[in-house]
Amino acid sequence: MNMNNGKDYTFHVVSASRKKRETHFALKLTSMIDMFTILLVFLLKSYSAEGQIMSVSPDLQLPQSTAQKAPQTTSIIAITQNDILLDGHKIGTVDRIMRTKDNLIKALENELKQKRRLSEKVSELHSDIIFTGKISIQADKELPYLVIKKIMFTCGRVGYNDIMLAVSKPD
Repeated sequence: MNMNNGKDYTFHVVSASRKKRETHFALKLTSMIDMFTILLVFLLKSYSAEGQIMSVSPDLQLPQSTAQKAPQTTSIIAITQNDILLDGHKIGTVDRIMRTKDNLIKALENELKQKRRLSEKVSELHSDIIFTGKISIQADKELPYLVIKKIMFTCGRVGYNDIMLAVSKPD
């Protein structure tokens, strides 16, 4: 594609010294445009549209699954061997939750209610964004089911009923 109709652009450079020397050089825009086109195509081909939607904590070992469906972007509850995190912020400890007899985790409930209120306020301003009740849970595969059960119960009480469990693909 020849964008400059075959013309070379000539620039005259006059030096700042008292001697008036003129230097002539030609700038070929066609080859420069070709180079930028190749770079653009390379960058578009190497860009991943899906990417990694959720990052997994290094001290967390997820169970494996052969599921083919890609995860969606949601708030994430990560449960390590010691801590419970909501979107990276510590909510409580696993030991404390294991010791309580109640299935409701009060600190998690308060944080989830706050997130839901925020989401509903945003939906008032933007009608195309609505609260969906989706949440992802990342739990270590060695974690007792009782902890996951309490977290799922708390999520359900607040209206986060569409729960996705994060797993890793086997190699």
